[in-house]
Amino acid sequence: PPNRGDCYSVFGIAREVASILNQKAKLPIFNFENEPSENIKNYISLEVLDTDACPRYVLRMIKDISIVTSPFWMRNRLIKSGMRPINSIVDVTNYVMLELGQPLHSFDFNRLRDHKIVVKVAENEMTFLTLDGEERKLSAGDILICDGKGPVAVAGIMGGENSEIVESTSVVALESAFFNPLHIRKTGRRLGLKTEASLRFEKGIDGDNVDFAAERAIFLMNKLSG
Repeated sequence: PPNRGDCYSVFGIAREVASILNQKAKLPIFNFENEPSENIKNYISLEVLDTDACPRYVLRMIKDISIVTSPFWMRNRLIKSGMRPINSIVDVTNYVMLELGQPLHSFDFNRLRDHKIVVKVAENEMTFLTLDGEERKLSAGDILICDGKGPVAVAGIMGGENSEIVESTSVVALESAFFNPLHIRKTGRRLGLKTEASLRFEKGIDGDNVDFAAERAIFLMNKLSG
């Protein structure tokens, strides 16, 4: 039902079952082998211009990665969940979304112009080429993820071709955020675009899970992509 976005994940279902059985649901346990030694602010800047549209935005980076095929166990689980494996970075974002219910998005850091992320609400109409190769007509009120020159994603719905992960990607900027469900629902309906991410955002996700999901994804990327 529309008020149960939490049921769109393995952990959400586990928490539901745990409450019925009067037990505690267990989150995945993981540790970082190497703590970050550099300040992300030396590489990329983040600005959220509308905190009503986006109350929470977490940005993390991972360097020196290799784009490889995900291991069989991950590909197998994604396929059984109705998703198509793509590569070790994109697969991790989809895997964590299915596991924890938090949609994530990966940008190729080196393709982000001026090395910045700006979260804002569109003021004018514009066109934008999304990952599926379609040119979308955006309107005032749509939440946009922009770099220093223009949009790189329609927030909570789909990324753009201009910043997608490619075989040569070596540095990833990872987005984990909470977007206002009303904005996502309105934009998705107008564009006629429903994605796994928008399905969760428009029903409402767990805002307390945003940072944990980003850490979980970074841990898996580090494990699978070098």
